[in-house]
Order: sequence, then C-alpha cells, then structure tokens
Amino acid sequence: MTSTDLRTQNSGRQYLPQLTKERSPNQELLPLTARVNSRDCLEIGGCDPIALVEQFGSPLYILDEFTLRTACRQYREGFKRYYSGESQVIYASKAWSCLAVCSIIASEGLGFDVVSGGELYTTLQALEKMGLDAGEKIYFHGNNKSVDELEYAIAVGCTIIVDNWLELETLVKLCAMAHKNSIKIMLRLTPGIECHTHEYIRTGHLDSKFGFDPNQIEKVLAYISQNKQLDFIGLHAHIGSQIFERQPHQDLAGVLVKWMKKAGEYGLSVKELNIGGGLGICYTEADDRRVLKNG
Repeated sequence: MTSTDLRTQNSGRQYLPQLTKERSPNQELLPLTARVNSRDCLEIGGCDPIALVEQFGSPLYILDEFTLRTACRQYREGFKRYYSGESQVIYASKAWSCLAVCSIIASEGLGFDVVSGGELYTTLQALEKMGLDAGEKIYFHGNNKSVDELEYAIAVGCTIIVDNWLELETLVKLCAMAHKNSIKIMLRLTPGIECHTHEYIRTGHLDSKFGFDPNQIEKVLAYISQNKQLDFIGLHAHIGSQIFERQPHQDLAGVLVKWMKKAGEYGLSVKELNIGGGLGICYTEADDRRVLKNG
C-alpha cells in the first residue's frame, strides 16, 4: 500500500502584498505591511499578532497605520492628478470611529462623514486637539437625526446633510430657537442610479430610504430660497458601497451638475458637490482589484 501526503501548500503566503511594486490598499487581502517573519508567523506593521493577542486578548482588531495612510494619500493624490479644481476627500467614520483613527485621518488632510452624535463628538475631539476647524471638516449625515443631534451639529457649526422634509423644517425652527443667523446645509438627493453591489449597501436607487426624491427637488429648492437662515452650500448623493465600476460615479457627477443648474434658477449658489459612493476593496480573491490612485 502506498501513502499520499495530504498536506497542503496553500499557507496563505500568496496573499501577502508584493513588495516589488507600489500597490493600492484596496487591491490586497492583507495590510500592506503584512509579511512572514523569521519564526514563520504572520507579522503586521512589525508586530506579531500572537503577542498582541496575549497582551490585549481576543477577539482583537489590528489596524495598520501605514496601510491607512497610504489609502488616504492615494485618494488625495488621485484627485490632484485628475481634477484641477479644489477637492476634499472624506472619510466615512462608520468604518471606524475612535480618537486615534480620526487623528490619523485628519493629519492626512481628509474630511469626515459622521452619522451620529457619538461620531460627531469623537471626530470633534480629535480635530480640536489638532487645532482644526470642525465646521470645514465635518459633514453630518443620517435619515433619522434626533433633535438633540441636530442641536449639537448646529452648535459645532458643521455641515448638515439634510435628508428629508422633517429634518429641513426642524432646522428652520432650531435656528430661530438657537438665535443663529444661519445653518450650513447640503441636500441629499436620490439620483436614480443602479450599480452592481449588494442590495443592502445600494443607496442610489429611486426607492431608497435616503434623500429627497427627484420629483421633490424643485419644491425643496424653493423652500430653501425662502428661508435665508438655511445657508445652502451644495448637493450630495450616494450610490452605495463596494462598487467596482467607475461609470456609476461619473453618472452621479452628471446628475448632480444637472441639479446644480436647477438650484441656480432659484437663486441658490452651489459651492460644493459631494459625490458619495465607496470604491470596492478585496474581501476575496474573486473581487475586482481597482487601483485607488487611478480610480
């Protein structure tokens, strides 16, 4: 009888980043600093995960600062390379909101999307420690913001992304109660753009729970033009996350430009177009590997 060696050589080494060329973080299944050390163990950022688990316990989330900073820089440099106007790359705080991460993101010059009072507080604390102006860096999203959260956002002076009629009318009342001259807002629109991603993270279709429907826009613009305490600075739309196609992002820009022109008919000046949607990253080998800097 002959025996067969059933041991597999699929150790995971094939997923380690290739050090011979520059890579984008979203192309890799592992952090950019991942390697196998002299003890034949995985190492991330010069740290041994086994030692980290022994120190901090398990489960344990390990964030590689080099990979995070590389992603920030590639997004930022990509805009400089392909867009001649002013731009602001914005970090979605829902990915991970803590003081350390916010400080890293802020030091790379990015802005912040926040979707709760807690995220707003955390981001604000990090920005204040760095002497940065929250009003210019924070965008407050959400389709069900509480009155307390709106009051907090007004006090901070960040940009509020208005999602529905109730929120819009509430802001007018709160502005008067707070004796504020104006509240900086953007409108979230539902662009009617379908993209190939999971239905749970698809946000741009017409029956989405987020944003104003296109047939409401003119009425909304008229309302804003009649309430001067609403400092309207621009438009926002989001088409979803984990998107591997470029075309939906281009289509979204076209839709927003169309509505920017319509806002002008109501005497409203659009200073910012906030184009939302997440470029996909690799969770499995089968995922498309777009490059951040070329995205």
